[in-house]
Amino acid sequence: MIARLLRRRPSPALVISCLALLFALAGTGIAARNVVLPRNSVGTAQLRNNAVVSLKVKDRSLLAKDFKAGQLPAGPAGPAGPAGPAGPAGPAGPAGPAGPAGSANWVIADPTGTIVKSAGIVAVSHSGTGTYDVTFNRDISGCAFVATPGANTAGTTIFGRIANWNRTATNTVLRVTTSSGAVATDSAFSVAAFC
Repeated sequence: MIARLLRRRPSPALVISCLALLFALAGTGIAARNVVLPRNSVGTAQLRNNAVVSLKVKDRSLLAKDFKAGQLPAGPAGPAGPAGPAGPAGPAGPAGPAGPAGSANWVIADPTGTIVKSAGIVAVSHSGTGTYDVTFNRDISGCAFVATPGANTAGTTIFGRIANWNRTATNTVLRVTTSSGAVATDSAFSVAAFC
């Protein structure tokens, strides 16, 4: 029987129909592949959750922007950069109160009330025995005072005490009284106002 089949040649129609069937099946397979999965057609919509794992990602192919903020650990701090240029100067502040501060207001006077040395003093008036009114060039109502008896000469033998010092009704005048014991006595003195 095999010998009989081998003796018979296929007809040209059979050969052509077999080739047509072969091309038809091959074309359908290619067409089906193109319809179901076209080239570069897989995107986010086609991927299931957790479908892409570390093994499926090429090493060092992702960028920092591909990760959610805070997911990548921070690296070590780099070295400090050079200092920048100085900025422009700011505007000038408001002016402070007028007048010298601290011990800039002081006087050394002799027993007659004459000013020997001073700073910030307008005048010293000798209004009675042991009574001197010192006029400052500023309001001294909020100041502290120090007064001592004594002259401004080497080897002086003036002893005594400041019996009293107080402000007068005028905010720029300080009254100094000097004495020897309980007796009012004219004496050289020094006084300073600390404001």
